[in-house]
Amino acid sequence: MAPDDKLMLPIHGRSLLRHLAERVLEVCVPTLVALPQEPHPRWQTLEDLPLRRVSYPDSAEGLSGTLRAAVADLPDTVSHLCVVLADLPQIAPSDFIELFQERRLHSDCLIWRPLSPNGKPAHPTLFHRDTFSAFSHISGDDGAKPVIAKFKSALHEFSSTRGGGSYDIDTPQDYKTYLDSQS
Repeated sequence: MAPDDKLMLPIHGRSLLRHLAERVLEVCVPTLVALPQEPHPRWQTLEDLPLRRVSYPDSAEGLSGTLRAAVADLPDTVSHLCVVLADLPQIAPSDFIELFQERRLHSDCLIWRPLSPNGKPAHPTLFHRDTFSAFSHISGDDGAKPVIAKFKSALHEFSSTRGGGSYDIDTPQDYKTYLDSQS
């Protein structure tokens, strides 16, 4: 998307990042957002929302660095981590509610992940505390894939009823397609 910051693109009258943050906050869960170092427009777009904004030096490495630092920063009282990427314009509170319901129904698992209508992994993904130590070993831009692979036998995947966490904006064409679908 360079030179544009895709998370600052307008979606429904606000930045994509703010749109997603507001959707997450509708679920009423404590929310942490990893951002580039200040000053950066992403800080300002979220400044009045009741969430924790942080910047991690490890984020320069990519998604894995951000996740590694965020998990290391979690209080000991946190039992689960829900990861959602910020470029998912169709995600809705019902996607989180469905995920949390699957966790209750399949409480013997350690990771819960929805699948898109075409069977591909989607978001949000929920991780139990017992997986947190594995995050300290991830690197590069693979995100949590190595953690999921390590705990594959304790992974619960389910078909999402909406698929809201399966459409991301990575290119100008993705953005245009999304905007066209909303008119």
